[in-house]
Amino acid sequence: MVLRNKQDEVIAVYPYGSEEWQRFEKFLEIVAEADKLFLEKLLKAGEQQKQSIDGQIEDCDKKVFRRVVKRSAKRYNLTQTARVLGIHRQTLYYWIKKGWIKPQRDYRHYPVFTVLDIENMIKWKNTIRTAG
Repeated sequence: MVLRNKQDEVIAVYPYGSEEWQRFEKFLEIVAEADKLFLEKLLKAGEQQKQSIDGQIEDCDKKVFRRVVKRSAKRYNLTQTARVLGIHRQTLYYWIKKGWIKPQRDYRHYPVFTVLDIENMIKWKNTIRTAG
């Protein structure tokens, strides 16, 4: 067995079956076992941390998170959004043209809005009314 350093220089040569070779092989086994134990310890610590975080988040909070994800997944077209906002569909086109709102686009490149987008537009529309 030939041992080399990072510069690829020969450090030591241990003939097969010699006492030094056996000692080095035993050393490698010990290091591998220690590495395995350390990895298990890290994985166990990560799992405990995940469990503590999950324990801090209450069930009602988890329900809120799920609802937000569901709400952001549902999409509404221009007509539906205009009906919810109580404005004409052409008004939405005008707002998009002016750059006041930035809709997401579907696979046909039509503008679509999520519930969160519509909520933000309602807040924006109400601030315009109170400021004007």
